[in-house]
Formats: sequence, structure tokens, C-alpha cells
Amino acid sequence: MSLNKFFESLASNNSRNFKIEQLTKHSDNETLREVVRLALDPFTQFYQRKIPAYVTKTNSWHTLESVLPKLDALSKREVTGNAAIEYLSLLLSKVNKEDVKVLERVIQKDLKCGVDISTANKVWKDLIFEYPVMLCSPFEKKLVDKIDYPAFVQTKMDGMRFNAIVRSGKCEFRSRNGKEIDLLGNLEEDFIKMANRQDCVFDGELLVKDKGVVLDRQTGNGILNKANKGTIKTDEALKVHATVWDLIPYDAFIKGKCIVPYGQRFDSLCVMLDKHQPKKVKLVDNWEVNDIDSANKLFKELLSQGQEGIILKCRRGIWEDKRSKNQIKFKGELECDLKIVAVEEGKGKAAGMLGAIICESADGVVKVNVGSGFTEEHRKKYWKEKLIDKIVAIKYNSRIKNKQGEDSLFLPVFIEIRDDKSVADTSKVIS
Repeated sequence: MSLNKFFESLASNNSRNFKIEQLTKHSDNETLREVVRLALDPFTQFYQRKIPAYVTKTNSWHTLESVLPKLDALSKREVTGNAAIEYLSLLLSKVNKEDVKVLERVIQKDLKCGVDISTANKVWKDLIFEYPVMLCSPFEKKLVDKIDYPAFVQTKMDGMRFNAIVRSGKCEFRSRNGKEIDLLGNLEEDFIKMANRQDCVFDGELLVKDKGVVLDRQTGNGILNKANKGTIKTDEALKVHATVWDLIPYDAFIKGKCIVPYGQRFDSLCVMLDKHQPKKVKLVDNWEVNDIDSANKLFKELLSQGQEGIILKCRRGIWEDKRSKNQIKFKGELECDLKIVAVEEGKGKAAGMLGAIICESADGVVKVNVGSGFTEEHRKKYWKEKLIDKIVAIKYNSRIKNKQGEDSLFLPVFIEIRDDKSVADTSKVIS
């Protein structure tokens, strides 16, 4: 079986059930299993920003199965720099034209067929460690009514969610889906000093500042997406700042649960920042409120200042690898993250460019055609790129039923491509 053609067949059908069914049929194929693991495991990196030049072969006695183990030299940093580029070029030249395309998918950490970690683990139980993340719940009165006071109100940030993981005196940065963020050494020493020999995980948001001013979301996150892809430049990396709001012991983070109440975790974080006072790491704006009226007042004040909203947080809440009912989002505008399942070419002046993207929620319940929010530059750029299966942030007014009776969104507007996410929101969290 040609694995490259197999992945192409998976890419041709957007149904998750179809992908699971096909993968299950071939679940005893050890090479397929290993390719999926290597490509999707966020903690297996090959540290290559792009595929180097190589000589293609029509036939080769080297098999994909024999070459895959040799990638260990890259992931373990046994070869680095120019030597790593030459080593990878040699490996790519060893296999035939079909297998080399599979190797490219592995190196680029993208199977390019809509198969994510949760899909892989559905077929092969616990094949890949699912990166833990605690998410906030969207506003619901019944959840707000259960919040104990005094509680915290914090500014809802508008950058890229990240973790600074400090372990054995070293620091690495990862996005909410576990993908490595390469900041070229920027911020690492700050977090190592704050950790003070503890193995811990800082949770927060990355923002990009130029001359002390936070850049707008699209510009800033465009730079941060380069860090996600490993293509950021030194001058860009130096503009990256961090805002933090949580501190979790490393072992508890990996296990997916920390029973230390949020109030205590936040106090520990405050002590670290007060002691070391890093220039590029700051504490999230935080207020203590005694009732919902005070929270709503702060919400309105921050909206008037141009902020996106607030997060209401219960002090006694534990940290869990799930959507927390103890942390609730208040937003001025509705927003969700959807999966792109198709694209449409523009018409008239937009011919030869992107016209619209067709998006769905993770469970396929909410479906919407989005044609607004794109600049001419976006339309030209995205028409040349592979957008299918990408996650995209969409702003909208309300959830509605379309003419076919399906759940959709009213007045959807494109905000940005979310390279830091690999899974869309489900219909349950889209209000």
C-alpha cells in the first residue's frame, strides 16, 4: 500500500468517521502507525524549518520502514545545523517518489489529510500524548451563578495562548495544541529565573510589542505564527512579550490535574514576578470582586477601553485538562474557532483569488460560508495556500438556522488563521 496515496484518499473526504474507518482497516500496519505518531506527536520535533533540496528516485531498495528510525538523529539533536540539513537531504534521497512525500509530511509535522491527535488515538488507543490545556467556559448564567466570591476578574487577552515549560533548568515554549514555539532564545532566561529550580508550567498569552505598543491582533499573531512554524526572525522574536495568569507544577500538568486552588497558584505566580521583575513578562491585569455587579461593571469599563472582554475566575477552582466551569468568558463580540472544509474562488474583481471559506464546527453541526473580513492581500495569499483543515477564528453576531434548516452563524467575519490550534470548537460552546 502506498501510504502517500492513502493519505491523499483521506484528504479527499472531510468526514472524520470516514478517516477513522479507513485508518482502522489498516491499523495493523506498523509503518502507518509510526508515521502517524511521528507526524502528530508534539514532543517529537525534527528542528527543520523547511524541506531541503534532494534527488528524487523512481525506485529504491530503501523502504520507508527502514528510513523512519533514522529520524531519531534529528529529534535527539545528534546532528544539528548544516549537518542536519545535509543528513535530512540524504535520507529524503534514499526512498522512492511516493515514500518521500510521506517523509515530508512527517518532517513538516502535518499529515495534510485532516487526521489529528484525537482521531489517531481513536484508532490506536493512547498512541500520542494529548497535550493538556484548561479552557474557559463561554458565558452562561447558570455557571456565573455558581461562582463563589470573592472572585478574580482578569482581562481577556488577544494574542497567542502559550505555555512556558521549565524543566531541569531548561525552558521551552508550546502553543495550546502542544506545538513548539521557537522564540530564538527570547524570554527563556526570564522564565528559568522565575521558576527558581522548580519544574513548572507557566500559562499565559504571547503578545507582540513595537516601541512599547501592542500590535493589532492580525499583525501580532502573524509574527507569532512564524514562531509556531519556526520561521520567525531575530528582530521579530525580540518584540515578543508574555502575560501570565497561572502556574502549574510540571508533574500535575502532565497528569492533567492540579488540586491546588487557583487563588494559591496565582499568589505563587505573583511572588515569582515580584521577586524577579522580568522586563518582558508581566502579570495579567487582575481585580478581586465581591459580586457579579462588580464584575459586570469592570467588563463594561474594559470594553469601553477597547479590550476584548474579561475572564471571571473562582479562587477555589482546581486546574484540569478540560473546559473549566470555574473560569468564564465575558466577551463583547461573539467569536468561535471553526475548521475550513472547502474554499471558493472569488468573482468579478476577485477572480483568481479567494472568495470565501466554508467552515464547520468540530462536530459538523454548525456550518457557515465566510466571505467577509478578508483584505485583497489575504485573498491573493490564501488562494495560493492549502487552507483545507486549517482552524480559523470567526467573529459573528448570533447563531441561527440557515435556509436549509442547518445551524449557522449570522454575519460571519474572518479574523485570522489559527495555526496554534488543531481542533475546532464544538457546537456546544458556540452560542
